[in-house]
Amino acid sequence: MVDSATPDESGTPAGGSVRNALYRAALGPVHAEHYLPAFARFDERGRAGPVWNLSAFVFHLGWLLYRQLWGAAGEFALLFAAWAALGGGLWWLTDAWPLGVRVGLVLALLVLVLLVPGLFGTALLHAQVRQRMIKAVEQSTTIDAACELLQSSGHRQRRQGAWAVAGLLVGGGALAWALWAWTANPADRPAPPVATPSPPAESVPVSPPQTPALVVAPIPVASEPPESSPAVAEVVPAEPASDSPKTIPLAAPAEAGAPAASVATLPDVRTRVQGFGVSVGLFAVASNADRVVATLAGSGLPVIIDPIESARGPMTRVRVGPFETRDEAQAAAERVRALGLEARVYAP
Repeated sequence: MVDSATPDESGTPAGGSVRNALYRAALGPVHAEHYLPAFARFDERGRAGPVWNLSAFVFHLGWLLYRQLWGAAGEFALLFAAWAALGGGLWWLTDAWPLGVRVGLVLALLVLVLLVPGLFGTALLHAQVRQRMIKAVEQSTTIDAACELLQSSGHRQRRQGAWAVAGLLVGGGALAWALWAWTANPADRPAPPVATPSPPAESVPVSPPQTPALVVAPIPVASEPPESSPAVAEVVPAEPASDSPKTIPLAAPAEAGAPAASVATLPDVRTRVQGFGVSVGLFAVASNADRVVATLAGSGLPVIIDPIESARGPMTRVRVGPFETRDEAQAAAERVRALGLEARVYAP
């Protein structure tokens, strides 16, 4: 530990004076010459005052322990704890301030705390040394015996102070390691909630499906409208154990006074619908698909219904077609749009 104090401009005699001899014996060989000028000024004025001590400012608590200033060390520890509490409170209260301003404020408070041992450490050391000198003189018969007693007791005290500083360093290092281990080990902290990613929405493919399951034929339009509403296409549920698409029987509108028309059966479609077509929409609600199918079939358009299994459940694709040319498909798309529905022409 390096001690420093403001030297006296006039200097201090190297020896000869009884007081200096006692001061040197009490301070020991560790930079006693740095403190003798300040002690001489204190004795001339009859009181101690603030003197800058760089070692006490930098090493603060360690310097106080090394110099056996136990009472001052305890008071400084309490002052340091008060600074920590005040700094933490200010850090929380100034949460909306810029980070640089908050750090500067806390560091400014720390400098104010460290100024206490830096300015008054030498005065505290002078008071302690004078008490030891008076006690040694009272217990000795000569000045030389008092100096020997101060040297022996000073050596023992400096050794105790060195052990106290070593304990402070070890304890501070252990505390710092414990804090680092707690912050670095995620097992000691509650795990943050992990958001479960939602499954991606299935995109609607642009190309037509390879194997349609249901085909609806156009409904012939009667020459005279019947009094009652014409029957719409009735979709028959597909049987699960079937490899080929199913045909749907259609009921033609009955003329007034005429018997009901016979049910026509369409041929099966084996692999895929050949030709151009019009994509109308993909429906997750079966009733919405049924209404669109009824609207298209009632307008005389050939309707293709494709049940689809997706991650969101069963869905129904509704198309119009097939057509041999794009012009026919485009014309059908215009008719679909006229019904207020979406229409997109696709190629085979």
